[in-house]
Amino acid sequence: MTSAEICWGLIPYIQTTSHPFGIPRPPRNCLPHLLRIRFYKFFRRVLDKLFNSRNIPVAMAPDADSPFDLLWNEYSLAFREFDDLTLARWMAQTLGQLEGKAWRLTHPLLGAYRLAAQLAHERQIWLKRLATPPAAYADSPCCRAPMLPLLTRDVRDAGLICQHCNETLVPFDEIPEALQAGLEDWASEYAPVHSVAHWDDRQRKSSGDYEHAFENAAEEGERLLVRAGTQLAPKMLEFYPAVVWEDQDECLEIRPEDVMP
Repeated sequence: MTSAEICWGLIPYIQTTSHPFGIPRPPRNCLPHLLRIRFYKFFRRVLDKLFNSRNIPVAMAPDADSPFDLLWNEYSLAFREFDDLTLARWMAQTLGQLEGKAWRLTHPLLGAYRLAAQLAHERQIWLKRLATPPAAYADSPCCRAPMLPLLTRDVRDAGLICQHCNETLVPFDEIPEALQAGLEDWASEYAPVHSVAHWDDRQRKSSGDYEHAFENAAEEGERLLVRAGTQLAPKMLEFYPAVVWEDQDECLEIRPEDVMP
C-alpha cells in the first residue's frame, strides 16, 4: 500500500487543487460548499487533536477514552494491521517522498506519517533495522529514528522537535549557526504577538480594546507563520533532508488556511 493510498484513505474527500488541503472551492451558496464546510470542520477537529497537544503523543493524551480519541484510534488501525516489516517499509518509502521539501505540519501526508510514526515508536521499529530509510536521513539522537525536525514558535526554548518521539531533536544551541540568528529573531518577534492571547484581565483592560488588539496580533501571527514557511524552513533544507513547520496557532485562532503566502 502506497503513502498516497494511506493518506487518502484517512481523508477520503480531499482532491488535488490549489487549496492548502486540496478541498475544492465551490460557490458559497451551493450544497457542495455546505458539505465542504461540514467536512472541513470535522477535518479541523482531527488536525487540532493530532497537532495541538505539544510534545504529547496522541496515545498518551489524558482523555484517551473520549469519543474522538476512540475514532482516531480507529483510524490508526490502518497501520496497526501492518506487521513490523510492512510498517518500516511504508515509512521508509514515505520519507523518500518527504525528502527535499518543507512541509506544513497540517498536511494530510504528514498527518498519516505522524500517526504511523507514533505506532513505530511504540514498537521500536527503527531500532530493529527492518528497512533502510533514504541515505539523506541521519539517525535522531533522541530515539534513533530518521531525523525529521519540526519548527515551532517555541524553537528558542524547545529546539527542533522530533516527529517520531515528540522530544527535542536538536537543542537550539546545536542548530547550525547559519540558521540560529534568523530563527532567534523570528521567535523573538513571535513571542510577544502570541502572548496577547494569554493577557490577564489587567492587561486586557489597559489595552482599551482587547478584541482589536487580539485581531492585530492574529494578523501579525499569520505574517510571521508565512515567513516561517516561505523563508526559514526552506533554508533549513540545506542542513536537514526534510523539514516540518507549524502552520497554525490555536491560541490566536490562526488556522492553516489563514497562513498563505
